[in-house]
Amino acid sequence: MITVKKRKKSNYLRILEALDKRMLLSDEETLHLLNMQKGFEGEVLFDSLLEECLDGDALVLNDLLFTEKGSTFQVDSLILTGDKVLLFEVKNYEGNFQFNSHHLLTFSGKEVGNPLNKLDETSTKMRQLLSKWNVNLTFDPALIFVNPAFTLYNAPTGSPIIFPTQIREHFSRMNQRALPLSKKHHYFADKMIKEHQNESAFQQKFPNYTYDLLKKGLWCIECGSPDIAITQRSCSCKACGHRAPVEEIALRQIEDFKLLFPDSKVTTPAMYDWIGSTIPMARIRKILVKNYKICGATHGSYYK
Repeated sequence: MITVKKRKKSNYLRILEALDKRMLLSDEETLHLLNMQKGFEGEVLFDSLLEECLDGDALVLNDLLFTEKGSTFQVDSLILTGDKVLLFEVKNYEGNFQFNSHHLLTFSGKEVGNPLNKLDETSTKMRQLLSKWNVNLTFDPALIFVNPAFTLYNAPTGSPIIFPTQIREHFSRMNQRALPLSKKHHYFADKMIKEHQNESAFQQKFPNYTYDLLKKGLWCIECGSPDIAITQRSCSCKACGHRAPVEEIALRQIEDFKLLFPDSKVTTPAMYDWIGSTIPMARIRKILVKNYKICGATHGSYYK
């Protein structure tokens, strides 16, 4: 198995996480963030299961974004084997659910959209793309629930659902049936990466924020707590006990700044203010010089 396109957090999720530490999000924004984090955790779990269970010839592409006939759609994971294109819609639902044709229903009465409908929509658009690209491989879509604490009652028979207890067996069968890959499979994988669209091309709604509105300081990279003890070389979180080098903590905050304010210049004084004056300015300058490219004259220099 070769992972051709690795999974990473979207900039949209990273921006929401950066803002969540520095301002008070609305209830709706907080719920949206929690759902996105839960979904990403499920996708990472899916990736780890692939690494553990899939050892046959396969090319894996994650987080693909395509546009077909004016409609944009996202693919959680796509796997090319010798004779198939396998599409996986990954869900990280937790708890007990009942199935009906329109939605899933929790035992407490909460309704969740039927993910089979989403799978059908994505599959239709993906089939159109594969046909346009002359990919003559069997197309096999599946809805996979990765959370071991998930149970679905009244699931329709014959539906393309893979439950947590079936995952290892499913990939074991894939290993047994795997056919060798050829140059055309690598060509198709390259084609998909070229056709993948950057998320920044699409408008997303962010919370309203300004620099002055946001809290300044350092946050634990493990739990997000601002309660950090700083020594000469390391930072220790008083909430979870996680320790990390000062440079690593500072770089995370600098990257947050670049993400939130892409048009602003990264300078030593600006970063000193951004992290709440918690690290000496000389130390910040050393971190910037080490990790970024310096631009401009001495008094107007900034880092990229």
